[in-house]
Parts: sequence; C-alpha cells; structure tokens
Amino acid sequence: MGTKGYHSYRGRRGGTRLLGIIVLALILLAACVYLFLQRYVTFTDTGEVRLDLPFFQKEEPGETEGEPDTDGGDMNLVIDAPGEGAGEDEGAGETAAQPYGEHRLLQLSALPPDSNALGTELSAQGANGFVYTVKDNTGKVFYDSAVALRDAVGGGADSALLGELCGGESVISAARLNCFHDSYYAFAHMESAGICQSSGYIWYDNLSYHWLDPAKEQAREYVIDLALECARLGFDELLLEDMCYPSAGKVEKIDYSADQLGKTEALGLFLTELREALAPYDVRIALLLDQGDLSGEDAALTGLDLPALLPLVDAVYAPAADPAEAEAALAAAAEDAPDFVPVTAAAEPSGSWYLAGN
Repeated sequence: MGTKGYHSYRGRRGGTRLLGIIVLALILLAACVYLFLQRYVTFTDTGEVRLDLPFFQKEEPGETEGEPDTDGGDMNLVIDAPGEGAGEDEGAGETAAQPYGEHRLLQLSALPPDSNALGTELSAQGANGFVYTVKDNTGKVFYDSAVALRDAVGGGADSALLGELCGGESVISAARLNCFHDSYYAFAHMESAGICQSSGYIWYDNLSYHWLDPAKEQAREYVIDLALECARLGFDELLLEDMCYPSAGKVEKIDYSADQLGKTEALGLFLTELREALAPYDVRIALLLDQGDLSGEDAALTGLDLPALLPLVDAVYAPAADPAEAEAALAAAAEDAPDFVPVTAAAEPSGSWYLAGN
C-alpha cells in the first residue's frame, strides 16, 4: 500500500544545480577575459579609462617592408669585414693587436650538441666563431639562467653546454643580449623596474611589449646580472641590443617624472656599471644599432647620444650603405671611437653571418 501525498520530486534541485554551474562558468570566463584585457587598459590624461587592443592599432610610420627590423627577435645579419680587398696588407703587423681581427661569426638559431659538432658546423661554413641570442626582445631568456624569472626561461640550452661551446680557445663566441625591451621582468616589477604610464600601470609599445627603465636601479641590476652569467659561461663578447629607451608606439603616454636621471645619463650609468661588473672577465662590449641610431634622429626619445656613450663600448654593429662614411661619422662623434662593424640583412637565414675585421 503506497503512502498518500508523498511523491519523489527532483526537478527544482536539478535546475538549481545547473543554474549554479552556468553562473560559475560565466564568472570564470569573465575573470579570464579581465586578466587578458588588463594589459591593454590605458588611462588618458583626464583620467578616463580606454581599451587599446593591439590588433586594432595601425602600423607605425616608417615601418616599411624590407627594412632591417631591430625590434624582431630573429634578425638575420651579415656583417662585412672592413679592411678586406684594397689596402689589406697595410698595417699587417698590427693585426694581432686589433680586438676585431679576421674572424667570421655564424649566427646560430640552435646550438649543436657538443663542441665537436660546433667545430664541424663552423668549419663547413668557413667560420671560426658564433653568435647566440641569450635574451630576445620579449624578455625571453634562452639558457637556464638563475637570475631570470622562471616564466621567462625556456627553449634554450643548458649552462653546461654553453660553457663547453664557449670554452674553445680557437672559437669566438658572442652573446646577443637584448637589454631593456623586456615584457616579463617589466610586467612583474612595474614600479621598481618598468616604464609606466601616468596611471602607474605598465606601458606597452607598438608591438604590445613592455620595457625596462634604465633610470631605475633594479632594471640596470637585472640586465647586468644576466650579462655576468654570460661572462661566467665564457662568452668573448656581449652584443647589446635595445640598449636604449623606446621610440615606437604611444610614447606620449609614458611618465618619466619620477626618474632622477636623464635618458642619456641613465644609459651611460648602465654602461659604466656594466664595465665595472665585467672587469674581472675578458669580455668585450658592443652595441647593435640601426641607421636611425647612427644618424641621431631619435636621440631625444632613445637617449642614444653617441658622443656621450661611444667611449663606453668596444664596438658598434650597424647597417650602413657606406661603411667608410659610417665609420668616419663615429670617429667624428667621439674622440675615442669604438670599432665599427657594418651590417646588412642576410639573404638566407641558414647563411646568416656576423663578419668582423680590422
């Protein structure tokens, strides 16, 4: 005999549970969207909030197809050796004293498994050295650094392998190190190391990447610590890229009011501190510049006042239609001018060269 007036009813409870799941999913989706869009929120001078999505931004003037892209992480370069051809025999007795004597450096996108394989690869290409990117323009570090943020390290070689490859006496090694174009460390340390907007939030350039502020001590210390790791690995040269302030993007939104150093002063201090830190090591310091840097047209934005900075480096790598003219310009800019190494874009990535010589 059944019990009257008692029925099993599950409809309301099941509907409530489904509604709760839907609400929770919407909350999680909204949180993810918020975190994604947060980096694209900017504040105008009047305090209004604006959303600047990178895929709606127009390409900056002057970025034309075919020009060398020094903002890119995989720029393939050919560096022509001055002194080859006519007049090559002049001063032959002084060759050993030149820091950039006859050498050819092959740009490596990936490292060979050991020094024997490296020697075979270099010999096949007629090279006696290599260039390896240790940090690119996103802030990614391509060796197992103990200094870099964990999220910034990946896809590179371990220190033991790099140490082995750099250790050969007959092999010249250069570490291509992007200095202040760095999304990882700048975002993690906005106030103490990053270039920020007037709102205090991190600024981003036309590529939606962040920058370190050379006027901030923590930013300089971070880059110098990475350089020291490279020196301890045995690299013969540091090729510094983006050793400057940003000049592309909405630079008018940057707030430098809290900086106690001018741009050129901060860059000069960085190079001075870097040289002092590297004093125990036999490492040369070179700058990778573009034609605009050589001409000084953006010096007010970048801080690259060459007469003030050139005496602090050993060499300048840059593209030049007329290498002799560019070298003369450097000599005119600074009494103690560094060596000039001309650069042109490589036709084939597999044959990317750095060619240097005096």
